[in-house]
Amino acid sequence: MAVKFPRTPDGWMSAVSAVLLTAYLMFALYALFSPSNDPQRGMAQGFITLVALILLLLGAALWFAAARNHPWLARIIFVITIFPALSQTAQEIYLLLHRAP
Repeated sequence: MAVKFPRTPDGWMSAVSAVLLTAYLMFALYALFSPSNDPQRGMAQGFITLVALILLLLGAALWFAAARNHPWLARIIFVITIFPALSQTAQEIYLLLHRAP
């Protein structure tokens, strides 16, 4: 039985999603293990742990989509992972253009 590989756009979406998920997870782990003496540190650690768990679940779902050739799932994960990056980029462009001289 021949193995089907994802089409080219779905493959690129999966690769970009994997890179973004890894970057988001590294950022969350950096925030989790950074030293702080804030009194609300416990609540922050709990939230960051939940975010890291969700990122790991998205990574597992992306692996499942790529391994089992489910392009619709890879596209959904791509949209979920690309939105924060595009939103931050749009905000930076807006601030750059509307900054008072």
